[in-house]
Amino acid sequence: MARHRKDLGARRHVRVDLYRPGFLIPAPDAPWIECTIVDVSDEGVSLDVGALPVPKVFGLSFTTGGEVIRICILTWRNGEHVGARFVRARDLRRKRQREAARETAGKVEGRAAGRG
Repeated sequence: MARHRKDLGARRHVRVDLYRPGFLIPAPDAPWIECTIVDVSDEGVSLDVGALPVPKVFGLSFTTGGEVIRICILTWRNGEHVGARFVRARDLRRKRQREAARETAGKVEGRAAGRG
């Protein structure tokens, strides 16, 4: 059943109740972890993962064969439930490039400060 903005206060996107099995992919070569996809929208998903740890960035397969996979960033956790935002691989690469540039700039500033 779809829920609309007026039903959820500040929500901007329609969320669809799913309650279907899915698979959390913690790393590219790691075993997939079965979870329950509680609901989904264009922007993200909420999952029931039990007590399992969830990495900040992970893959989510909506099918057992991996035909439908999305990259997710963990946004919240409340007990056994987590929420994640969908991201594109291109966005992750850009974010990592910015972080690497900041780290490099910090090292250069630290060396300059040490000289004197």
